[in-house]
Amino acid sequence: MADEITPLFAQYLGIKQQHPNEVLFFRLGDFYEMFDDDAVEVSRLLNLTLTHRGQNPMCGIPYHAAKIYIARLLRLGKKIAIAEQVGDIPAPGKGLTERKVIEIITPGTALESEYLDGGINNFLASLCVRGKETGFSFIDVTTGEFKATSFETASIQENFPKELGRCSPRELILPESLRSNRIIQDTVALFDSMAVSYYPDWNFSLDSGYERLTEQFGTANLRSFSLTENSVEVMSAGFLLDYVSKTTNVSSPHIKSIQVYKDSEYVVMDDSSRRNLEITGNLRDGSQQFSLLECVNYTRTAMGSRMMRKWLTFALTDVNAIISRQNHVELFVNDRTLLRRIRDQLDGILDVERLAGRIAMDKAHGKDLQALRASLSCWLNIQSILGDSNFALINPEPAAEIIDLIANSIMEDPATSLTDGGIIKSGWSEELDHWRQVHDNFNQVLDEYVEEEKQATGIQNLKIKKSGNMGYFIEVSKGKLDKVPSHFIMRRTLVNADRYTTEKLQELESNLNESDTRILELERDLFLEVRNRLKAFVAYLQQTAREIAYADVTSSFAEAAVRHNWVRPVIEESLVFDVKGGRHPVVEQHIPQGEFVPNDLNLCSEDGCTFALITGPNMAGKSTFLRQNALISLLAQTGSYVPALYARLGIVDRIFCRVGASDNLAKGESTFLVEMTETAHILRSATEKSLVIMDEVGRGTSTEDGLSIAWAVSEYLLERIKCKTLFATHYHELTRMESDRAKKLCMAVDESTSEVVFLRKVISGSSQNSYGIHVARLAGVPEPVIKRAQMILEKIQGEAEDKPVINADEHVFEEEKSAAAPVSFTGGLFSDEELILDEILSLEVDSITPIQALQTIARWKHSLSGR
Repeated sequence: MADEITPLFAQYLGIKQQHPNEVLFFRLGDFYEMFDDDAVEVSRLLNLTLTHRGQNPMCGIPYHAAKIYIARLLRLGKKIAIAEQVGDIPAPGKGLTERKVIEIITPGTALESEYLDGGINNFLASLCVRGKETGFSFIDVTTGEFKATSFETASIQENFPKELGRCSPRELILPESLRSNRIIQDTVALFDSMAVSYYPDWNFSLDSGYERLTEQFGTANLRSFSLTENSVEVMSAGFLLDYVSKTTNVSSPHIKSIQVYKDSEYVVMDDSSRRNLEITGNLRDGSQQFSLLECVNYTRTAMGSRMMRKWLTFALTDVNAIISRQNHVELFVNDRTLLRRIRDQLDGILDVERLAGRIAMDKAHGKDLQALRASLSCWLNIQSILGDSNFALINPEPAAEIIDLIANSIMEDPATSLTDGGIIKSGWSEELDHWRQVHDNFNQVLDEYVEEEKQATGIQNLKIKKSGNMGYFIEVSKGKLDKVPSHFIMRRTLVNADRYTTEKLQELESNLNESDTRILELERDLFLEVRNRLKAFVAYLQQTAREIAYADVTSSFAEAAVRHNWVRPVIEESLVFDVKGGRHPVVEQHIPQGEFVPNDLNLCSEDGCTFALITGPNMAGKSTFLRQNALISLLAQTGSYVPALYARLGIVDRIFCRVGASDNLAKGESTFLVEMTETAHILRSATEKSLVIMDEVGRGTSTEDGLSIAWAVSEYLLERIKCKTLFATHYHELTRMESDRAKKLCMAVDESTSEVVFLRKVISGSSQNSYGIHVARLAGVPEPVIKRAQMILEKIQGEAEDKPVINADEHVFEEEKSAAAPVSFTGGLFSDEELILDEILSLEVDSITPIQALQTIARWKHSLSGR
């Protein structure tokens, strides 16, 4: 009942009512407390003890450890509202301390380093639909990066996941009207680690968005950012700024521009192609391991790591821009000593980009400023080492000015809290030095004053003492009372001595008592003054951060080229694709050195061929060959060297990758439907300048249907679109397709011995066998099944015209079943030892119980002993 609610809980309920979608951290003394549903959910998510306050569930976390718990909740997609005590603590029985929400922390607006991954942008994104147009925007509050694009609403099913895949936002904001949109919901479901929130549609206003953007950028209009009052991007971008302002509760002066981009500026790659090519994460668990990013990311700074991801997801289409990057990579490749010296200096550079953001938003502390100073010193060293080869487009003088300011004002190991002191260097402020002198050398000051009074009074045994009640006092023995001067003020008479004070002693004591407070106040004010002076350099620091990241990424590309023996590709505005000795950058790094078999590919060259039909068995290397050429093309257009002996490549505008088989049961889509949907997208979107790789089109349906579809798709790509195409298939009938613009390739197989050997070499010609039964044997299919499959195959091949009905014979496996030894699977891809080793390496030790561990060990022992 209402009359049973305590004033404290009523205060909590009032605040919670204003923040129903956030977990409310309610400050009570040294703890943040959560109640009711928040408490139940958080205790479950964080494994906290759930208690009760009256009838209300409650759990809490210590104030000093809050960041650890907040970081975990953010990773789970939760939003946190921080309610602090903002008023003076009243006397007992005099009412409640005032509390209010001072900050809302969300996955996409988190500012503290404890909540962030240094090498990955922390993007907040928003999408807004207006009739036939859709706007998409994303922002990283910590760095100031702000981008937007637009596309036709009719293509939202293709473009929305593509843009989400490019920026991988931590949080997505959508209008409430899209909550029931099936396409939007299906897309959002693909990104399960992304937090999603819905807000009323009126928040996404064209007028208010335009006003918010011009106010943020300090401009009369947005024409310099390629935006007008009617641009659909304004709706989503404007709301993002408003959302950031209301959640962080601080201004963001470092966000001074927005980049509006179009598909024509970068290589277009749909989300399915990006996933299949494993650009920034593998298909298995999404981690960087076994991805293209892993092969080239030798960056030494957080800024460089973020830029590396950006270059891989926004590959260029401008030849001159690509060649400019290549020239800088080549500078490091040709001078290994220079490369090593630059990378050594990069090791000393911290996240200048986010440090600039922290300064702009009044979040930086003393250690941040010292980190900035050290980073800029290393950057100046890099510019000096580069000498005449310096490609930075920035004046080093402001960096030197910043270094001097911090070096002269901030202690080398300052405190991070403004309430602790120990931040400002001696010599920076005369007033601060005075008060430190008072505090640190008070005994010396007293000794000097004692000597002064001894000389003036002639009382040589005069002493200054201190007591808890009286403070400091002068003590004069009874025998010297006749020499006590008139300016001594009596405090107390004792048996053997009298105690006095003086105006000067009282002043000295007052100064001592005041010194602690004055030192803290002065240090805080002086630090804020220094930080505010640094705000004038925020734009310069952001530009410097980009230059540092550029040097880091280009030297990282050079490091990859040197380590892996890659070459500089020739980039031109043509359709040619000529690669000699090409290798798959990822596969090559994860097999023993020298085992990877390089292959050539020549399309759109002298013979005018744009289409390569590739046949051959599974496991012979077709998919690797297809993917490696797509990755070579992508790498080349980022400015990187490529894994080949030679490469001459024309610019591609789009890369499509249709490989593998998957279904989407939740959406009621079969493997074949997913395959056909992706194929349809390619046929509708590819241009003459695109690169298309397709593997096993039509395998999800009957042979006749599949062959017909594969043939028609091949002809359409070959004759209508005329793009560079690698088309791998098991349909040998496709080799009868003749065209001057198509060439036939196959995977070489050695059958000269009793064992079939896949050479993984691409040669001209067509394969006449799929070797599926051989692959089944390699996979560990029982030998009786292998023999029976061989019998059926021979029967089918022997009756090509009139395919027989092959009856299942219930006795066909009888002989094998009566054999004494069970069918062994040790002839598969891995031995028992390898399987157990793999299980050990992947075992989550912290997540199993002792009894489970013992049972697992017993199972390994049983397997290895053969019993």
